[in-house]
Amino acid sequence: GTGRVVLAGRNGQRLRTLAATLEEAHDWTCDIAESDASDTSAVADLIGSPDDVLVSTVGPFTRFGKPAIEAATSAGAVYIDSTGEPHFIRRVFQHYGPRAQRTGATLLTAFGYDYIPGNLAGVLALAQAADSGFVPTRVDVGYFVPMSASAQRSISGGTLASTLAILSEPGFAWHGGAIHTERPGSSVRSFEVDGRQLDGLSLGGTEHFALPAIEPRLRDVNVYLGWAGSRTRTVSQVGAVLEPLTKVPVLPKLASSVASRIVTTTASDPSPADRAAGSTLAIAEAFAGDRLVARVRIGGPSPYDLTAELLAWAAAGAQAGALSDPQGVVNSGTADNTRARAKPGIRRGGALGPAQAFGQEAFVAGCASVGLVELG
Repeated sequence: GTGRVVLAGRNGQRLRTLAATLEEAHDWTCDIAESDASDTSAVADLIGSPDDVLVSTVGPFTRFGKPAIEAATSAGAVYIDSTGEPHFIRRVFQHYGPRAQRTGATLLTAFGYDYIPGNLAGVLALAQAADSGFVPTRVDVGYFVPMSASAQRSISGGTLASTLAILSEPGFAWHGGAIHTERPGSSVRSFEVDGRQLDGLSLGGTEHFALPAIEPRLRDVNVYLGWAGSRTRTVSQVGAVLEPLTKVPVLPKLASSVASRIVTTTASDPSPADRAAGSTLAIAEAFAGDRLVARVRIGGPSPYDLTAELLAWAAAGAQAGALSDPQGVVNSGTADNTRARAKPGIRRGGALGPAQAFGQEAFVAGCASVGLVELG
């Protein structure tokens, strides 16, 4: 509640270096706290009151994310993370969401390139369809990263390794008006982008929970990731081969271990030039039955820079009270889409999509403030 910024982690020297860099570059004064992110009680000690905002960037979240969200949920605080892992996202909404409603905590998961641009595109597509007099029953979202060939090569190893780890975990989608388990990469869809057909690989995102909460008549929500480029269909086929083996308890851990080694040995952090070469592109298409009734394209900066900007915007807004509900608007934070009315002036609680959490108008404006906007 004091407005202090605290950098927390295990390596005190790295924290001090980062704090000094931030102070020099932005004139920010940051306190530091040496704390083990794998220790729930140590993370809980960082939270002083329900007014605190905890931003978690640990990863992989399925392995390391539990202590931070446990601590924030128990304290009734605001929790924001940068995960892109479907298995963890589903757990936030279905397991921690109901608990957060009871404690008053607000949980904002996957608040970065994964999956804010698609939420923005989906929200605008729903509004566009409604303005045209249609009731959408399906929304498809696609994610792509336009960039130079050299930048694509620089991330290919890490991208494929991360994809392998995701394929080893159960996935999900919103089909027939409910969340269903399905294999990540079980389907591939092509989106038209500037006269070209780009493939995307199906996977779980926050859109599956967030968009039906905004438009309950949605029967299907599909999210596709196009980072694998021309290898998308090959990756889908690999996932089909792996699926029977994922029922063997050791395989998910083995796949994650292999993926970590691939990232370590074949991929490096993107250079400033690589970050500048990439940009964000998200597409949402809304359908009424089989009829396409709305299409929205969202553009923005490099995913690397975008994630940091979005986390900072969300944290600052939460600290400033932007999550309070001045009108007691109906919202949902549960997996079965049950409804609850917040009291006016009380912070929205539960696991929420970004448009629910901040309100649609403020969400669109916030995205624009970090360069995430609708393309003509």
